[in-house]
Amino acid sequence: MALSVVVAIGLSGCSSGGGGKDESQKTAQDFLAAWQAGDIAKAAGLTDDPAKATAGLTAAANQLQLKAGEYTAKDYKKGDGDKPATLNYHAKVTVQGVTAPVEWDSAVPVQKKDDKTLVHWQSTIIHPQYVDGAKFSNSRKSPDRAPILDRDGKPLAGATKVVAISLWPAKMTQPDQVYAALGDPVFDVDVPKLKDRVAKADPNQSVPVVSLRTEVYEGQARAKLANLPGVQIADQTRQTATAAKQVVGSVGDASAEILAKPGYENAAAGDQVGTSGLQARYQAQLGGTATTKLTIKGPNGNDVATLVDIQGKPGTAVKTTIDQGLQSKAEAAMTGLDKNAAIVAIDAKTGEIRAVANNPATGDNRAFNGHYAPGSTFKTVTAAALIQAGLKPNDPAACDNTVVVNGQTFKNYDGLAPIPGANFGTDFQQSCNTGFISQRDKLQADSLTKVANDVFGIGQQWDVGAGTFDGSVPAAASENEKAASMIGQGKVQASPLVMASVAATVDSGTFNQPIIVTDPAPKRVAAKPVDPALAAQLKSLMQSVVAGGTAKMLQGLPGTVGAKTGTAEFSEGGQVLTNGWMIAFKDDIAVAVLVEKGESGGKAAGPIVQKFLSSI
Repeated sequence: MALSVVVAIGLSGCSSGGGGKDESQKTAQDFLAAWQAGDIAKAAGLTDDPAKATAGLTAAANQLQLKAGEYTAKDYKKGDGDKPATLNYHAKVTVQGVTAPVEWDSAVPVQKKDDKTLVHWQSTIIHPQYVDGAKFSNSRKSPDRAPILDRDGKPLAGATKVVAISLWPAKMTQPDQVYAALGDPVFDVDVPKLKDRVAKADPNQSVPVVSLRTEVYEGQARAKLANLPGVQIADQTRQTATAAKQVVGSVGDASAEILAKPGYENAAAGDQVGTSGLQARYQAQLGGTATTKLTIKGPNGNDVATLVDIQGKPGTAVKTTIDQGLQSKAEAAMTGLDKNAAIVAIDAKTGEIRAVANNPATGDNRAFNGHYAPGSTFKTVTAAALIQAGLKPNDPAACDNTVVVNGQTFKNYDGLAPIPGANFGTDFQQSCNTGFISQRDKLQADSLTKVANDVFGIGQQWDVGAGTFDGSVPAAASENEKAASMIGQGKVQASPLVMASVAATVDSGTFNQPIIVTDPAPKRVAAKPVDPALAAQLKSLMQSVVAGGTAKMLQGLPGTVGAKTGTAEFSEGGQVLTNGWMIAFKDDIAVAVLVEKGESGGKAAGPIVQKFLSSI
């Protein structure tokens, strides 16, 4: 493992003879500088035994799980006769899994060889006790991983039995057969990357490969790995999400790629770490600190030096806003669906996310991170901008078959006939595109941008406690872009979470930035009340969509219910396809549903919203 460059440090040493540097001092300092920069080949090339130096420096880095090092030159002593010159130095290194710097002092000898001034290689350059045959030993015992909890303090992940597969490079006498076996799809392993990791690893250090559920290993994988030298199998118990799976995330083996990321400073190879979702974001908190003893073992295996001796600390739990009752109902509402979909439910009064589910329940968390045109659900935002511009629900707004903007024809969704004598309220209720676009002169190029941001928080940087896409409503560069944006097309982008927040803002009359983690509490965008008159008109408009518009399937639900459907077009493979949307509220719960490649919002998303809201 090569060292990374930390900082450029001064390598000025003191010469016992006074005056400037001599050639030996410069060579020693050049060696330290190359070592610090992670250029082992260059450092080894400055020694009288490049092969041994390369092997020694590489082995030490791998044994330590070294991340970075600073090597500061101290006093220098010139050579005397057959005695080499020496440059003393102070080492301050960062070891993966050890948060405090590890420090020691050693020396670099320099002498002439074949008229060349070279570092006289000896393993004690690395550490005074690191003699030939010695090795660094990092003994770790990780504490039990802390849980991720729902709003009632119950865990959202449970113990699952898995089989961890790893490789012992020194014992892989049949590597081609091992890699061929691991190339089977059941393992889902990138074999070229694995080969590279094995090549760079200490031959006597375990290299994690993959973990499989016990039943998968026994049924599909065991026979493929039978009798292959160097393959190690270990039974483990691992936390696996039982609800809100993409949000909670996964736990897996600590790979080099994961350990290089911020937040994994407490972890090391061999640990179980968060690999996605909240498990990854809060790795440092959940994983705690391992009990660690870093020593140098002599050639006989006995400890000859102790560099670190740390008593570990357990992790602390992360508490979320998830309501497992609502979560199970949200997941049940998508049962049997054969399309990609997402549902988000929010407590409108607080912004706390009560449920989030995706179909399928593995892969992308499109509910939080999806970038979609929101279609006519965005007319809720457009309606707010038009009302602020003076338009009233009873004002005339013609709903024709088409409207032409600078030669571009916009039409209504299939099946909507022209509505004679339509007003703005009717256009909203029936989701008439042409009626909305006909009012475009009332808006400036950035009107939707401002209202989306100021009223609904769209485009601000939310800290939900998890990774999210918080929407984008750019100012229109033309009348055509403005027309498209008014109906949630063009460059307008949102996630289901953003659109659930729109419904929650209308329902409660206040923008409450969504949140899913309460402990530790992230820094939220400040809550902002909506003008009461505007909020009342928007709420009435959404209620009218249920009473006599495109969300009639929600009629009969008890309480105060409002909704807005959306059918958003997108292109794929030369075809124009649609995503189906619906946002809604029932009393204090706001919800958004997206169904990819759904025929329309009412037909694709409506039944899911109806099933969910009728169950709560």
